Amino acid sequence: MCLASALPSAGFSPRFEMRFLISSSLLVLTLATAPATQAVGTNTPLTSLSSLGQEGTPPDKETLRVLTEAEKNSPFNNSVLRQIAKAYQTEILCMIAKQYWQLAAEAGAKRNIKEERLLTDCSLGYGIKAVNSNPDSALAHAVLAICYAHSAELESPQKKIAYSKLVRAESEKSLQLDPRQDIALHVLGAWNYSMATLNPLLKSIVEMVYGRLPEASLKSSTEYFQRASQVAPTRMMHKAALAKTYAAMGEKEKALKTLAAAEALPSLDKEDAKILNAARLAVKNP
Repeated sequence: MCLASALPSAGFSPRFEMRFLISSSLLVLTLATAPATQAVGTNTPLTSLSSLGQEGTPPDKETLRVLTEAEKNSPFNNSVLRQIAKAYQTEILCMIAKQYWQLAAEAGAKRNIKEERLLTDCSLGYGIKAVNSNPDSALAHAVLAICYAHSAELESPQKKIAYSKLVRAESEKSLQLDPRQDIALHVLGAWNYSMATLNPLLKSIVEMVYGRLPEASLKSSTEYFQRASQVAPTRMMHKAALAKTYAAMGEKEKALKTLAAAEALPSLDKEDAKILNAARLAVKNP
């Protein structure tokens, strides 16, 4: 059972919930460059809840309790506010999905496999819910692609490849909706990298799942990471992943230069740090 269904009700007032929904739209900036709330203005003041889930604040049960409480309540009564609420709700669902995959990563680091799988499943559930709540949200599809990728890490080789089809499909759908969705661009860069560096055993599984080897290359990987970095130049993870790909291509000078550029940028969350460490290993030990 996901934590969300076991959390006690906080009894928030409609006014409090409105303030939370407004502030939560800004929290998702760590996932997307252009928030869905831009159309209704970006000068909304942050409330005291604005630190939830930000870098330096570890994911915890209180964060999830507040987010899920906001999700369950709907203080909006007219059609205009309902449309605004829909955009906010999608972002809240995406943030809950992210909170769960961060908790899953912590459980995995502690080798608590059962909890890691449970939390990963919860993350996937909220990713699917985000897409179902707003099928036209590029952010929701990008987040779902990440959820599928995290789920794949816990599966057998054959299931990993099956999940990889879903990862690509959701990322491509995200880019159809918004060609500048940098997270989707990054995921497709990672997908190309993974497919281009498969070992022979996994290649045979890919041929069974896909019918044939899909078109993928390190060159395509660099192109996606470059595009992601152009859209979001201050996101460390895009440049770090690009440096790792250059290293895999044997382009040492480009790898070192790009890694240095990545190291000069701030780390926004644990995913950034993980990707940067992988890039350092790849560049220094090609």
